[in-house]
Amino acid sequence: MTNYYKLLIFLSAIAFILNGCIKDNSPSTPAYIYIDNIFFEADTSLGQGSSSSAIVDAWPSVDGQQLGANTLPAIFPVILDENFPTNSIKISAGIKDNGITNTRAIYPFYEPYTTTMQLEPGKIDTFHPTLGYDPSATVIIVDDFESPNQPIFTEDLDGNTNTEMIHQSTEVFEGSYSGLMVLDSANLDCTVSSSSRFYSIQPANTSFPVYLELNYKTNTPFQVGLIAHYSNGNTSIMYKGGGNVTTEWKKIYFNMTMEVFGADATEYSVIFRALKYADTAQPLVYLDNIKLVHY
Repeated sequence: MTNYYKLLIFLSAIAFILNGCIKDNSPSTPAYIYIDNIFFEADTSLGQGSSSSAIVDAWPSVDGQQLGANTLPAIFPVILDENFPTNSIKISAGIKDNGITNTRAIYPFYEPYTTTMQLEPGKIDTFHPTLGYDPSATVIIVDDFESPNQPIFTEDLDGNTNTEMIHQSTEVFEGSYSGLMVLDSANLDCTVSSSSRFYSIQPANTSFPVYLELNYKTNTPFQVGLIAHYSNGNTSIMYKGGGNVTTEWKKIYFNMTMEVFGADATEYSVIFRALKYADTAQPLVYLDNIKLVHY
């Protein structure tokens, strides 16, 4: 039985119960918005890279009224206002901020789906919108690993030339290549950063959003963050979090907004770190589609 028909049965049961309890002879009958899924599509003509996403929640509003948030697929009751002959609907995409299940948020760089239509009491309207990046967002492809002769993560910060980020084609998320952090029993720390530095990623004295997006698959934990570079030559490493062991490729969004606001640096580079642990014979950290997104 599909989720849609399960929801219909559930709503019918609730309506039956309420019918016996409500004394008002003319109760308001809600309309319903059912959101099956929310998709994302990057604009490759604008160089926005991969269309991979990890949208888990829907955050809809009707006529400016926020309906809350729920895990997809989700249904939302709407008490209609007779002052609105047609209804303005907005659906925003929700993610796990920093990959944490209990930290759900609207992803600020996916442009919400909007439409105007007439909702009807008792009727279920179904939506499965496709979103793109907000037109005012800046999407920087830090590395999609599709140019093996032009490596990006070449800054060796662990002091060991045997540990590095390489391009490889054995295990890829999409395309022909992905990145692999190399460690072994003799080389216990792989810490690398991007040779490219990025500037003006947050307007001065503001806390506009800044996110790192990436795909990963790993048999050992790793850390990710930014390095703040100051005009006097000093640097500061800001690890945000990282990825845990997974046998499947995953998408994750790291919220670097407050770190960048607090650092107020001239430039930034992206950093990864993985360590060799005794319980993992051969650490393998695969990375792909690393993006830095800001306004």
